[in-house]
Amino acid sequence: MDEEQNEMARLEAGWRMILVIWGVLFASLGVYLIVCMNIEKSIQINVDPGFPLKTIRYALFGVSCITLFVVYYLRKFLMKPNISIANSRQTSSNQHPAVGKYTVAIILTSALLEGIGIYGVILFLLAKDTLSLYQLFIISAAAMIFFRPRKEELLHLATQMNEQRGR
Repeated sequence: MDEEQNEMARLEAGWRMILVIWGVLFASLGVYLIVCMNIEKSIQINVDPGFPLKTIRYALFGVSCITLFVVYYLRKFLMKPNISIANSRQTSSNQHPAVGKYTVAIILTSALLEGIGIYGVILFLLAKDTLSLYQLFIISAAAMIFFRPRKEELLHLATQMNEQRGR
């Protein structure tokens, strides 16, 4: 029973770290938005009339949609217990292997989803396009909330990895 309690303590400590990492990535969207709102009045936009701004806008919205699909399947792929994404060497860390794997999956997917908000910042800086900024930030934030870390997923992954090691 002591080994099981030790494993749960390691998972719990890793879970808190995962929540902090995800929270910081999510909060960075708010920082980007605040910065854009503060520079909105002082920013000067001089875009050449021949600049393909509309094409860039469609491309970034298209890439955002593709990113949502990629994140969905990437997360499923990374959560398979037989896929090795972390360093396979034994380290002196007391971290549970499932925590490392889940942390990598959360960081990768959250960073991709945060990129959607950054596309809005790009459009804002190119053309002072506040509508696209808000639309892409809403998509990014909603997706980050939808794909947020879930403790059940971590525990399920740990169970699957333990079963696989037991074979």
